[in-house]
Amino acid sequence: MKIRVWIGLVVFSSIVVTSCELFEDATNPLSESEIIEGLKEALDLGLNTSVTSASSVGGYLQNEAIKIILPSEVQDLQSKIQTESIGGVVPLSVVYEAYIAVENDGNDLFEGLIVAMNRGAESAATKALPIFGNAITSMSFDDARGILDGSNTAATEYFYNETNAELFTAFNPEVTTALETAGALQIYTSVVGFLNYEYDPTGLGLTSLSPSQVLNVNLPTNIDEYATNKAIDGLFLLVGDEEQKIREDPFAWGNAIIERVFGR
Repeated sequence: MKIRVWIGLVVFSSIVVTSCELFEDATNPLSESEIIEGLKEALDLGLNTSVTSASSVGGYLQNEAIKIILPSEVQDLQSKIQTESIGGVVPLSVVYEAYIAVENDGNDLFEGLIVAMNRGAESAATKALPIFGNAITSMSFDDARGILDGSNTAATEYFYNETNAELFTAFNPEVTTALETAGALQIYTSVVGFLNYEYDPTGLGLTSLSPSQVLNVNLPTNIDEYATNKAIDGLFLLVGDEEQKIREDPFAWGNAIIERVFGR
């Protein structure tokens, strides 16, 4: 009987203590500085996880959500190669096959460009952490409370809008170097070069045909700006996914400020 009474007192005391703690939390509202610290911590946690994922082998290429595809202008060229012809006689696909046999050992330039861009983005992602991390540290919040009470990716969206231009400037050299190492820049040069390729359908040097005679496409001057923007977009998408996880279960991270700010 005494044991039951003692257990009952313990349970009752626990309820009272818990209720008091909740009451104290309710009377101790979040300050602006706490909200900002929590938002930055959430972004930082999301960034670390996202960079680890994106920089792994296949981090971009094998993730359909962030995989970098061909620019629309290059896709247009790829499509026209399969459907158009020179003078209604020589299919551009035949000209293209002859071109890549000389320029790329018979390997498809478009598929090679996709792979190389994504490999470059994966390599560049390893350099993203200090660049993006510094942006988070120095970022100010105009409406921290509104962001906290916003959508599941509100902090990530605010981070993107506030720092995207700055991040592009800082990240572009890293992406360009990585693209060159991965061979993407050389492949893209070959893609552009196809337009002026002189094809001799006779094989006797009697005449030459060029895709530029029939193709009306306006290709980007370079591929690095496009790839940089897509690499940044991919990282932000991953950070947004992590922010959503934090909001859904703030107690899974063992982080006091995350729990206080998001565990309401």
